[in-house]
Amino acid sequence: MKILFVCTGNTCRSPMAEGYLRSKQLPGVTVISRGLAANGAGVSVNSRIACAEKGIDISGHISRQITAEDATAADKIICLSPSHKAALLSAGVQGSKLFLLGGGISDPYGGDIEIYRKCRDEIFAAIDKLIADGFFADVMSEALKTAECNACMKRIVAA
Repeated sequence: MKILFVCTGNTCRSPMAEGYLRSKQLPGVTVISRGLAANGAGVSVNSRIACAEKGIDISGHISRQITAEDATAADKIICLSPSHKAALLSAGVQGSKLFLLGGGISDPYGGDIEIYRKCRDEIFAAIDKLIADGFFADVMSEALKTAECNACMKRIVAA
Protein backbone atom coordinates (compact mmCIF):
# COMPACT_ATOMS: atom_id res chain seq x y z
CA MET A 1 0.00 0.00 0.00
CA LYS A 2 1.34 3.40 -1.02
CA ILE A 3 0.50 6.20 1.40
CA LEU A 4 0.86 9.86 0.43
CA PHE A 5 0.68 12.62 3.05
CA VAL A 6 -0.18 16.09 1.71
CA CYS A 7 0.08 19.52 3.29
CA THR A 8 0.80 23.00 1.96
CA GLY A 9 4.56 23.43 1.65
CA ASN A 10 5.79 19.90 2.51
CA THR A 11 8.20 21.37 5.06
CA CYS A 12 6.34 20.94 8.38
CA ARG A 13 3.32 18.68 8.85
CA SER A 14 3.52 16.13 6.05
CA PRO A 15 7.26 15.39 6.58
CA MET A 16 6.57 14.76 10.28
CA ALA A 17 3.70 12.44 9.34
CA GLU A 18 5.83 10.66 6.73
CA GLY A 19 8.73 10.22 9.15
CA TYR A 20 6.52 8.89 11.92
CA LEU A 21 4.58 6.41 9.79
CA ARG A 22 7.81 5.26 8.16
CA SER A 23 9.31 4.69 11.64
CA LYS A 24 6.48 2.25 12.36
CA GLN A 25 7.82 -0.06 9.62
CA LEU A 26 4.40 -1.44 8.82
CA PRO A 27 4.67 -4.47 6.54
CA GLY A 28 3.61 -3.71 2.98
CA VAL A 29 3.26 0.05 3.59
CA THR A 30 5.38 2.62 1.76
CA VAL A 31 5.03 6.30 2.53
CA ILE A 32 5.93 9.62 0.94
CA SER A 33 4.82 13.21 1.41
CA ARG A 34 4.19 16.11 -0.92
CA GLY A 35 2.91 19.67 -0.82
CA LEU A 36 0.37 21.68 -2.77
CA ALA A 37 2.79 24.62 -2.89
CA ALA A 38 6.21 23.03 -2.34
CA ASN A 39 9.36 24.72 -3.59
CA GLY A 40 12.26 22.35 -2.94
CA ALA A 41 13.06 23.75 0.50
CA GLY A 42 14.45 21.64 3.30
CA VAL A 43 12.32 20.54 6.22
CA SER A 44 11.69 23.29 8.76
CA VAL A 45 14.14 23.44 11.65
CA ASN A 46 11.40 23.09 14.26
CA SER A 47 9.88 20.07 12.50
CA ARG A 48 13.30 18.44 12.43
CA ILE A 49 13.86 19.18 16.13
CA ALA A 50 10.38 18.03 17.17
CA CYS A 51 10.82 14.70 15.39
CA ALA A 52 14.41 14.25 16.58
CA GLU A 53 13.15 14.56 20.16
CA LYS A 54 11.18 11.37 19.50
CA GLY A 55 14.06 9.60 17.73
CA ILE A 56 12.86 10.25 14.18
CA ASP A 57 15.31 11.75 11.69
CA ILE A 58 13.67 13.80 8.94
CA SER A 59 16.66 16.08 8.41
CA GLY A 60 17.24 14.90 4.83
CA HIS A 61 13.74 15.74 3.66
CA ILE A 62 13.37 18.12 0.70
CA SER A 63 9.92 19.49 -0.09
CA ARG A 64 8.29 18.27 -3.29
CA GLN A 65 5.26 19.44 -5.19
CA ILE A 66 2.51 16.86 -5.61
CA THR A 67 2.10 15.64 -9.19
CA ALA A 68 -0.67 13.81 -10.99
CA GLU A 69 1.63 10.78 -11.02
CA ASP A 70 1.96 10.92 -7.22
CA ALA A 71 -1.81 11.05 -6.80
CA THR A 72 -2.37 8.21 -9.26
CA ALA A 73 0.30 5.99 -7.71
CA ALA A 74 -0.96 6.44 -4.14
CA ASP A 75 -3.46 3.98 -2.74
CA LYS A 76 -4.46 6.40 0.02
CA ILE A 77 -3.81 10.13 0.23
CA ILE A 78 -3.92 11.49 3.75
CA CYS A 79 -4.44 15.25 3.85
CA LEU A 80 -3.39 17.34 6.81
CA SER A 81 -6.25 19.85 6.52
CA PRO A 82 -9.70 20.00 4.96
CA SER A 83 -8.47 22.61 2.47
CA HIS A 84 -5.86 20.18 1.11
CA LYS A 85 -8.52 17.53 0.60
CA ALA A 86 -10.81 20.05 -1.11
CA ALA A 87 -8.01 21.23 -3.41
CA LEU A 88 -7.21 17.67 -4.46
CA LEU A 89 -10.89 16.90 -5.07
CA SER A 90 -11.11 20.05 -7.21
CA ALA A 91 -8.08 18.89 -9.16
CA GLY A 92 -9.86 15.64 -10.02
CA VAL A 93 -8.24 13.26 -7.55
CA GLN A 94 -10.47 10.28 -6.87
CA GLY A 95 -12.42 11.03 -3.69
CA SER A 96 -12.25 7.45 -2.42
CA LYS A 97 -8.46 7.84 -2.10
CA LEU A 98 -8.65 10.98 0.05
CA PHE A 99 -8.63 10.98 3.84
CA LEU A 100 -8.22 13.67 6.48
CA LEU A 101 -5.74 13.09 9.30
CA GLY A 102 -7.37 13.49 12.70
CA GLY A 103 -10.01 15.92 11.54
CA GLY A 104 -7.26 18.27 10.37
CA ILE A 105 -3.93 19.35 11.84
CA SER A 106 -3.23 23.07 12.37
CA ASP A 107 -0.29 24.50 10.44
CA PRO A 108 2.64 25.26 12.78
CA TYR A 109 4.48 27.30 10.14
CA GLY A 110 6.22 30.27 11.74
CA GLY A 111 5.47 29.11 15.28
CA ASP A 112 7.91 28.42 18.08
CA ILE A 113 9.14 24.96 19.01
CA GLU A 114 6.22 24.42 21.42
CA ILE A 115 3.75 24.90 18.55
CA TYR A 116 5.69 22.32 16.52
CA ARG A 117 5.75 19.88 19.44
CA LYS A 118 1.97 20.21 19.79
CA CYS A 119 1.58 19.66 16.04
CA ARG A 120 3.91 16.63 16.16
CA ASP A 121 1.97 15.12 19.03
CA GLU A 122 -1.35 15.62 17.21
CA ILE A 123 0.06 14.00 14.06
CA PHE A 124 1.57 11.05 15.93
CA ALA A 125 -1.64 10.46 17.91
CA ALA A 126 -3.78 10.61 14.76
CA ILE A 127 -1.51 8.12 12.97
CA ASP A 128 -1.53 5.82 16.01
CA LYS A 129 -5.35 5.95 15.89
CA LEU A 130 -5.35 5.03 12.19
CA ILE A 131 -3.15 2.05 12.98
CA ALA A 132 -5.30 1.01 15.96
CA ASP A 133 -8.47 1.39 13.87
CA GLY A 134 -7.11 -0.93 11.17
CA PHE A 135 -6.63 1.68 8.45
CA PHE A 136 -3.60 -0.26 7.16
CA ALA A 137 -4.80 -3.73 8.22
CA ASP A 138 -5.61 -5.22 4.81
CA VAL A 139 -2.18 -4.67 3.33
CA MET A 140 -0.41 -5.53 6.58
CA SER A 141 -2.34 -8.78 6.75
CA GLU A 142 -1.33 -9.67 3.19
CA ALA A 143 2.31 -8.71 3.83
CA LEU A 144 2.40 -10.82 6.98
CA LYS A 145 0.88 -13.78 5.14
CA THR A 146 3.53 -13.39 2.44
CA ALA A 147 6.30 -13.14 5.04
CA GLU A 148 4.97 -16.20 6.87
CA CYS A 149 4.73 -18.09 3.58
CA ASN A 150 8.29 -17.09 2.64
CA ALA A 151 9.58 -18.16 6.06
CA CYS A 152 7.71 -21.46 5.74
CA MET A 153 9.16 -22.05 2.25
CA LYS A 154 12.68 -21.36 3.56
CA ARG A 155 12.16 -23.96 6.31
CA ILE A 156 10.88 -26.49 3.75
CA VAL A 157 13.78 -25.86 1.38
CA ALA A 158 16.30 -26.05 4.23
CA ALA A 159 14.89 -29.40 5.46
